[in-house]
Amino acid sequence: MDYSAMIQNRKSVRGFLDKKVSAVTLAEVEAYYQKECQRLVPSLETELRIFGSEAREALEGSAGYENFLIGAPQYLVLLSAEGEYAEENAGFMMEDMILKLTEMDLGSCWVTFADADKVKEALKIDSSMKVAAIAAFGYAKKQAKRLRLNILSMSNVDIQAKRHYYDPKVGIDDMVFMNEWGNSDGVDDQIGFYDDMLWEAFYAATLTPSYLNRQPYGFVIRDHRIFLVRKPDDYTDEVSAKLGLGIVMLHFSGAASKWSGKMKWELGQAGELSLPEGYTVAAACNL
Repeated sequence: MDYSAMIQNRKSVRGFLDKKVSAVTLAEVEAYYQKECQRLVPSLETELRIFGSEAREALEGSAGYENFLIGAPQYLVLLSAEGEYAEENAGFMMEDMILKLTEMDLGSCWVTFADADKVKEALKIDSSMKVAAIAAFGYAKKQAKRLRLNILSMSNVDIQAKRHYYDPKVGIDDMVFMNEWGNSDGVDDQIGFYDDMLWEAFYAATLTPSYLNRQPYGFVIRDHRIFLVRKPDDYTDEVSAKLGLGIVMLHFSGAASKWSGKMKWELGQAGELSLPEGYTVAAACNL
């Protein structure tokens, strides 16, 4: 998969055609999960379930932002065993599946939920594993405009029509720092521009979907290592924050893999970065 291209082409779909996805296509989705889907923590047991449009009625009241559920012909539900970094792994894997759906010309959208047990009961899932991630997918309706919701605070919400598909939510200048948080001196020299590996990887990171488009994370480059830093955010709960970390790691490593091959993230790295209060290092990788 050309991750950079799929990341740029991907968009969150809010409307789907009333058209079933063929059995052949669903089999291709399942085969990708079994054989090629990227894992952040390979030792964690996971399982992918594919549901049809009947799942919408079952999920009403247990999934969707503020219980508003996107109606779709199909839903992916990722189950995961309990374990350290299970949520980050789920975000990493489900975003990989979503990018595969993009490559297959299928639209998709992350579905939020607050109570995994309630979702599991609603879908009558018989498994010892928990519901870790949900995505709606199918054939997208054409939209004249793409809107982006910028939530600065609950009393300061800005809605803008996007002019093209490649506007990052948070630009590289506000997401990537050199040696310590907040220091931009030397970043451009380190990451290059456009066709350089690091620039493209960080650009892919700016395009990550996140809860309410908050993107509560950033990067510090130091001592030939890249540190992923989690920022505190009042609007992002713990599960959403960890899913988002998995997503941004997938975007970065997927785009970088074109040059460097498969990249390994080291989770829970400390590192002396002089971070502001409440900020923590979530992961690191070598340059």
